Amino acid sequence: MENRKNQRNSLPGIVVLLFVMMLFSDICAKPFILKSVDGSWLPMIAQSWVAKNGGVLVKVADGIKPNELRKEMLSKIPDLSIEILGKDLFFPTTTPDSLFEVLKNIDLDVAEAVVKRQAAAETSEMFVKKSAESPALKDEYVEAVVENVVFDEKSEKIVLTIRIQQRAKTGMFPKLYGVYKIEHAYKMKNDIVDPADVKNMAFLPLITVKKGSKITFVPEKLDARILTITPDFKIK
Repeated sequence: MENRKNQRNSLPGIVVLLFVMMLFSDICAKPFILKSVDGSWLPMIAQSWVAKNGGVLVKVADGIKPNELRKEMLSKIPDLSIEILGKDLFFPTTTPDSLFEVLKNIDLDVAEAVVKRQAAAETSEMFVKKSAESPALKDEYVEAVVENVVFDEKSEKIVLTIRIQQRAKTGMFPKLYGVYKIEHAYKMKNDIVDPADVKNMAFLPLITVKKGSKITFVPEKLDARILTITPDFKIK
């Protein structure tokens, strides 16, 4: 079980998540850690971690200075105990789950990590270009609140149960209202979302959605009450 969690928190996952934050300008927060819909911890500023000597040793993402990060974290949580060990942070007398539950909603104003993303940027060019050339009209967007999220590892699919609160005024589906499901499949590799797949990158922010989140999107296809959506969705 522990090895499986470590695989999910490996470097490919870090590269994908950080790339998505830089690709979508609306996602400007820099969280220390994220919690996925299946309860596992997703690396962000915290790149990797290990329980050690009764505490948690955290390796931070490249390009972030530990001293500046520690100062910023203490400004948010003054009673947090943080030591600097080389380029790592050590949080004594705690466990990963206890520590991250405290830090999961904390946004930190630190320099963004530097990620080698040229290949990913090239493979994602078609999404960026398509969005720039033919952006969806404002009146085609649907607004909904998320009521439930399930990530099915067997089918490699995320399913969001949503309640549409504001219909689209134009487009292909102007009459959508009430409860629907949004489904999207991901290509997986070594138990994590494959970072080499461009469609994975475009739809990766869906993994961070939780109950109560608001999502604005353009419906692309309707099958019964199952929706697929275009990549230019927004999450609040």
